[in-house]
Amino acid sequence: MSSNKEMAEIRAAYANYGDDPDKWPENVKKEIRGQDEERHTAENNILRHLILRGYTSEYIAQERSKSLKYLKQLRGRMKSRDELDYQATPDELTQLKYNLDHMDNPSNPKIASAMGRDKDWVRCMRVKLREADNDRN
Repeated sequence: MSSNKEMAEIRAAYANYGDDPDKWPENVKKEIRGQDEERHTAENNILRHLILRGYTSEYIAQERSKSLKYLKQLRGRMKSRDELDYQATPDELTQLKYNLDHMDNPSNPKIASAMGRDKDWVRCMRVKLREADNDRN
């Protein structure tokens, strides 16, 4: 969306729906953010899935022939929209637990490097493992 067109839509939304963007209809907010354009391609669905699974931007760029800049922008848009809810399979959680138990000083970046994942994904999955351990006790 061009900046002039985007600004015109933002001004129209303010005029039609008031000064609080939180009270605007979801379809208006999505259109302004450009979500509809981004979600309609199968390739973007694949990229989003890989990001949610915690793969690094470098890995995704290499595997899917995308630029790092594009992937970082996509990840940033997902994060700003609260769509970045990392996921893991039970096997991945088992691998993470194994790394935690068998590494010396298992920091998030160190584990992320060993697993080929993003350090934020490791942090989130460690929280999920702790929550699962607390539920069992």
